[in-house]
Amino acid sequence: MGDDAGNGRPESALDPAFFELIADHVAHPIFVKDRSFCFVFINEAFTKMLGFPRDQLLGKSDYDFFPKSEADFFRAKDVEMFASGRKVIIDEEPITDADGGHHVLATTKVPLVDATGTITHLVGIIHDITRLKAAEEVLRRSNAELEERVRERTRALTAAQEGLVRKERLAVLGSLAGGVAHQIRNPLASIKTAAHVLRDLTRGSEEARIAETVAIIQEEVLRANRIVTDLIDYARVREPEKRRIKAAFLIEQALGAHATSPEVTVDRDLGELLDVLVDPEQVQGALGNIVRNAVEAACANGACTLRVSSRRQGDMLVIRVSDSGPGVAPGIRAHLFEPLFTTKTTGLGLGLVTARALIESQGGRVELATTSEIGGATFEVFLPLA
Repeated sequence: MGDDAGNGRPESALDPAFFELIADHVAHPIFVKDRSFCFVFINEAFTKMLGFPRDQLLGKSDYDFFPKSEADFFRAKDVEMFASGRKVIIDEEPITDADGGHHVLATTKVPLVDATGTITHLVGIIHDITRLKAAEEVLRRSNAELEERVRERTRALTAAQEGLVRKERLAVLGSLAGGVAHQIRNPLASIKTAAHVLRDLTRGSEEARIAETVAIIQEEVLRANRIVTDLIDYARVREPEKRRIKAAFLIEQALGAHATSPEVTVDRDLGELLDVLVDPEQVQGALGNIVRNAVEAACANGACTLRVSSRRQGDMLVIRVSDSGPGVAPGIRAHLFEPLFTTKTTGLGLGLVTARALIESQGGRVELATTSEIGGATFEVFLPLA
């Protein structure tokens, strides 16, 4: 014991069992492999992590315990360390334990050399980061959910802001429309009366151009009067006076007012004769605007077809109005319900806006459908059932 005492080290420090005892008290898993890639030493933390007994692991390789994909990865990193003679750091690798449980490891593999400098063994030190990775995943999901909530809230705030701006614009437009429309209707009435008088005076006249001109005056007066009517309807959307009424009646009234031209073929599929709880005058006006819009779009170049159908959807009745026209171009879909937006050469673009306002006041809604059975545009009107 003299030499050892002179070096100040206890004799037991030279005993391999002493180092094994120390290793077993280290919290992190440790293993040692020889150049044949077999385990020659493992500590207690390593056996607890994997669930394999120590004597079952010693003298065996990774391929005796782990799935091939994992064993292939471990072997490749072992070969890299022996070939390079340098430390190999693996930030993240999966491993499957004896019970089929999955762990995520951060492993450092370092070479062990003898007195001649020859690499004889590989020493592996493991940090089990499974809980850390799970926490990171929870945090990632929480961040993703938070980001999505922020995006949703931002969209909602943007929509609310746009809605406020829209309402302000509509309020200004409504006030303007109410005042201007009444001022315009009086001279229009006078022009209409004068046109009737001229037509009566020129009836049977050989001056065909006079009669033709009078007809043009009458047609333009009707068109101007329609614009004024749209302005007034838009400006004075009142609180609805709801009552129980058959939806089929409202549909037929709208069709009778705007789809009676010989060029228009109406295909009806009204299903059940269900009752709705609405203001009949307002809904008839809204449906009339939608039907008129469909006829003008579809019959611009000749004969056209309208298909009107209805079906129950929960506590709502859905009325679909389809036309055989050119449909709605993708670029203008977002602007359909904006006031003063129109693709027509005449009109103010208030028909659909007014229709939506009237239907929403009933507790319903108006939507442009994504599909149409007859090729053109399809509008869906949702009304509360009685």
